[in-house]
Amino acid sequence: MRKSFRRPEQGPPLVFTLIWLVYLVFPLVSLFELPTLEIIGCLFVMLIFIVLYVSGYWFQRGRLLSALGLILIALLFCMKFDVSGVYLAFYPSPLLGQLKKRWELAVGYAAVITLFLFDFFYWKIYNDQDLMVQLLPAMAVILFMPIGMKLGMRSKELRKKLNLANEEIARLSKNEERQRISRDLHDTLGHTLSLITLKSELAEKLIAKNPERAVQEVKDIQVTSRAALKQVRELVSGMNAVTIRVEVDHAKQILAAAGIVLEKQGDLDITIPSPLIDNILGMCLRESVTNVVKHSRARTCTVELQRDEGSLRLSIEDDGVGLPKKDESAAAGNCNGMKGMRDRLKLIEGVLTAGPGRADHGTRLEFTVPLVDKTGKTD
Repeated sequence: MRKSFRRPEQGPPLVFTLIWLVYLVFPLVSLFELPTLEIIGCLFVMLIFIVLYVSGYWFQRGRLLSALGLILIALLFCMKFDVSGVYLAFYPSPLLGQLKKRWELAVGYAAVITLFLFDFFYWKIYNDQDLMVQLLPAMAVILFMPIGMKLGMRSKELRKKLNLANEEIARLSKNEERQRISRDLHDTLGHTLSLITLKSELAEKLIAKNPERAVQEVKDIQVTSRAALKQVRELVSGMNAVTIRVEVDHAKQILAAAGIVLEKQGDLDITIPSPLIDNILGMCLRESVTNVVKHSRARTCTVELQRDEGSLRLSIEDDGVGLPKKDESAAAGNCNGMKGMRDRLKLIEGVLTAGPGRADHGTRLEFTVPLVDKTGKTD
């Protein structure tokens, strides 16, 4: 029951609509010139007019019927009194502008035009130029008022949708920023912490056998931890500029700490046409090397960079245990590292393929990125 007393979803507030009922004073003045019984009847009709007018704003379902009832009463006043009864059409006109269905609007317009034509020919307005000058502008306003309200509501609806779209964009931007930070933390700190773990384990084993070597490993841990702190600061400030060339040097260091030999193939010093591509492939190289250290149990790791016609291809291959044989693609996509690399590659339309190495053992990850020049043509 409470829903019926809420403010209408469309149109002006109810109090604002009630103000226009003041203008009914003018037809009421004409009523008191009639006999008593006719005054009572006309007052009853005016009461129905007010009820239809208010209910038309309040209830959406019966709005068309309310508008048609108002137009009918306006027609009765035109027949009973004079041509000025057409001004009562100002009351149903805003209701027509709030109709949602086109056929309802068409029916309402047909009723208003019928009222105008009846008034025009019944009172022979075409014979009185002064009366035509007086009524035609009012008729034009009545006809164009629903269109103006439709345009206003349409504009309001579009603004509402635009605000919702902006809120959704802001929400998606926040989610994307969270994912970016998550990927950067995983790729950056995961790599560095893995190196610290390896070196600390090595230092623990060397304390009794080779104390001097253990001290050196501890110093390396200190250097690595400072580098991790610097990486966090760069990540927070958004100035983290990872490149393939830098990551190859880092890969050599972490692989050596794990007892894995790094082999370089191709031209790792070629110029990458885009800093974004260089950054994303560098992060992918970092994560791939971290996975080799953590999971592969390999003895060698090969990094290859080649520039083919229209694309750039970076591959990381090891001779370790390889991916599970049941479903290599599923295994390649079920870890956060793989998912993060695929998400990064989407930014540059890159593709990650994972499978066994060329010698049918170990694991091979291949990152392929299309190269596009400034004119938009494939390089």
